[in-house]
Amino acid sequence: ADEHTLVGKLTLHDVYDCFKEDMFLSSITESAIALPMGMSGNKSILASSSAQDILETLQDAEKMFWSTLSAIANRGKVSQVREVTGFLALIQSFNTSLGKAQKSTPVVVANLLDISTALTLRREMLEVIQGKFPLASISDDLRWPAITSNGSPIPADRTRRRRHIESRSSSDIEDADDDNEGALDESWLQEYWAFIDKKYRTQVLDAKSLAHSKVDTLPENWTVVSISITDDKSSLFVSRQRAHSAPLVFCLPLKGRRETDGDEHLAFSDAVEELKEIIRLSDEGTKRAIHVKSGDKQARAAWWADRAALDTRLKDLLENMEFCWLGGFKTILSPTVDLDSDALADLQTRLDKVFTRSLVSQSQQDKSKKAQKQRLRLDDALVACFGALSPRCKDEELEDLVYFVLDLYQFHGVQVAIAEVDVDQVVIDLRTTLEEHASRAKDGRTPIEDNHMFLVLDKNVQAFPWESIPVLRGQSVSRVPSLDFLLDRVEFVQCKRKREGREVGKVDRMDFDPRSAYYVLNPSGDLGGTEKRFAGWLENMKAVGWEGTVGTAPSEQQVLDALQRKDLFIYFGHGGAEQYMRSHKLRHLPRCAATMLWGCSSGLLRDMGEFDRTGTPYNYMLAGCPTLVANLWDVTDRDIDKFSQAVFDEIRLTPEHVKKVAALHEGEAEGTSVVEAVAKAREACKLKYLTGAAPIRSRE
Repeated sequence: ADEHTLVGKLTLHDVYDCFKEDMFLSSITESAIALPMGMSGNKSILASSSAQDILETLQDAEKMFWSTLSAIANRGKVSQVREVTGFLALIQSFNTSLGKAQKSTPVVVANLLDISTALTLRREMLEVIQGKFPLASISDDLRWPAITSNGSPIPADRTRRRRHIESRSSSDIEDADDDNEGALDESWLQEYWAFIDKKYRTQVLDAKSLAHSKVDTLPENWTVVSISITDDKSSLFVSRQRAHSAPLVFCLPLKGRRETDGDEHLAFSDAVEELKEIIRLSDEGTKRAIHVKSGDKQARAAWWADRAALDTRLKDLLENMEFCWLGGFKTILSPTVDLDSDALADLQTRLDKVFTRSLVSQSQQDKSKKAQKQRLRLDDALVACFGALSPRCKDEELEDLVYFVLDLYQFHGVQVAIAEVDVDQVVIDLRTTLEEHASRAKDGRTPIEDNHMFLVLDKNVQAFPWESIPVLRGQSVSRVPSLDFLLDRVEFVQCKRKREGREVGKVDRMDFDPRSAYYVLNPSGDLGGTEKRFAGWLENMKAVGWEGTVGTAPSEQQVLDALQRKDLFIYFGHGGAEQYMRSHKLRHLPRCAATMLWGCSSGLLRDMGEFDRTGTPYNYMLAGCPTLVANLWDVTDRDIDKFSQAVFDEIRLTPEHVKKVAALHEGEAEGTSVVEAVAKAREACKLKYLTGAAPIRSRE
């Protein structure tokens, strides 16, 4: 595997050298690439002999990397798997630009990006499942464990396990650990986790298996977006998948995409350091607050001025990330709308006219209009994506589209007189076209009801609050470790509804009983303000069945029982309640309640260098937590209390409403969802970014 990886890298290095030596292809590594190809036609760059040579070299590198992936996918180093999948995604992008792409290529790339995001978590899941039902996982110590040819263990025969369990005396079972009391009665949970175990153990990661889309089983109002950065931090991959729709993938260089980057360039490392510096200064300010006396107006004003400056600084960083990294392609993250065929065709025609008139040389324009119409046509998916761009966007974002289409024409063999192109005029024409489209398509746009987006983020971009970049701010957005974990949660809801004798129906949210809740308020005793704000409300909620502790630390067993037996767990304290239960106890729970952790950095995943990130959120994910609300960094108690109160108000957690919902047997399905409430609550904070951007909603 190491040899194939090295040969693949060297071969890919040769490809980059060929790009540099070819006048026509020298800009391909600095050009935005769309998968599928953003334009259809009968002529492409394949006619070039140099392109043919490059394609053959790319094919050699691809073979090496696919061979490596098949050998290391299950047992190899996570960093190597991530590296290889990134190279394969890049190769598929180059193949697409050079005209050699199959219909399944966008699906393959989307799946490659997905599997590289949570590989460690997927492997840990297999280990954790064995500890969720200890009695059910007992094996015969006298039998040698069997393994497959690639080193994966073969599960022991279930019948033999069952006989071993039945042979044990009743007293043995009664003496089992109290943590698992009643677990053997939850047969449906055992069946669910057995299904997940089998799914991951039998998973094959090769070109054939990755060519099949997995999103068609998801609700049509769900969109899955993956954001990853290449190993050298030079390009960003953004993919979008929806049920019964072809995936759309952009490969976006972070530098060189525009003619004059200048101040518009934001290096990935600079963005990472800026975020770290903002959080560091925020932490220092939070600690310094204890020395600011309530009567010292000047000191208080200075402290708030510093906080406001950091809030603005974070807002500027997120705006720059969107502008410099995504630019005109940010609409891949826009809310999904159904555009009728007439409006789409009209926009298609208008865009074709703008680009043909402005970008194609006069000699090309003199040719038959009929032949040109047959030869080149912008793809519908790309037209719809362009059409979502606001007419009030920046000129540079429209320029992104101009240079992107210019590259498409050249890759399809159309002569473009670059020196004759008046980019400023094309931008004006594009803006006019978008304005006309916006006014004409008002009646043709149908927003998808209850639209929701799931973000799959690779380890390098997880620290950023993507939910608060301008295009996503206020949208219903959740994070998931990978697409497989989202599919697991859908399977869980289906199993749960079948067990309860309910119709499975459309699984577009995780419903819970609002009467089944447990709270932990100020367990350390030093958050008096928070206790004062919420104690009265929680006392009233006892009338509908809520339980919990106020001002005292709960025992580990209390917390574990609450997570396993309740539907909702709310924690108002420091951190993510790590000090009240051991992580392995949490991971091994067969079931976990929806959880809100309002403590500082409760949602932080620590950077572990070349390894995948780790932290409290993943412990909840491994326990099967359906919904987790937590904070990416430290926040002040008063401002985060405003946020949490706004969330509770949005989902109407009051005794009166809970009684009404319970009577109707509709659970969370009625009213605002938790993720919508989190999106709206950001504006309730005084510091709308320094505090408002910290809470995120994760879902298994």
